[in-house]
Amino acid sequence: MKPKDLKRPYSWEERHPLLKDQVFYVPEYYDEHKKALFPPFQEFFGNENPVHLEYCSGNGEWIINRAQENPEVNWIAVEIWFERVRKIYSKTVNYGIDNLMIISGEGLTFAREYLPESCLDAVYVNFPDPWPKDRHAKHRIIQRPFVDELKRTVKTGGTVTLVTDDPTYKGQMEYEMQEWPKIAPLNENYGSSFFERLWLSKGRDIYHMSYANH
Repeated sequence: MKPKDLKRPYSWEERHPLLKDQVFYVPEYYDEHKKALFPPFQEFFGNENPVHLEYCSGNGEWIINRAQENPEVNWIAVEIWFERVRKIYSKTVNYGIDNLMIISGEGLTFAREYLPESCLDAVYVNFPDPWPKDRHAKHRIIQRPFVDELKRTVKTGGTVTLVTDDPTYKGQMEYEMQEWPKIAPLNENYGSSFFERLWLSKGRDIYHMSYANH
């Protein structure tokens, strides 16, 4: 299938949380979220395998590859932009991937409204938008409310990996995660993505930071 084959399942006026096929839709500017609408992982995936989640999944290249290479893990891709969700979904269908759930919506809202406590074995945030202008910095995902949700949803001993090419954002990430024990970055066999290749081609450094929940 092609990305354009995935249509929005409702109009703006009729928006509501919805699970359709492998996509869970979290509408914007909506205040009637109900945790019961989100299926337990065991029910959705049909097993009790570890659950790894990627926020800011972009076009899905990184997580699609991880899901294919690690079928013993259940994967969740969270992406706010619907045009990118379409690309992730089309790849999931075309490659016959059944260990991947896609979240179409904003990461913090999804975590806060739908994820139960201590449900994730690992979280990855790959190249989140750095919002480089000072007046836009408030839109960065790695801030205290999001880190609080990481603390709540990642299992004790579970890991969080943050990847960025932006040195200013790197500093903010380290500040927000300063209470988390730092562990060796998971660089080896970590996988590549469009943004990694793009920034490396422009001569930028890539920063991998990994932490364990405690």
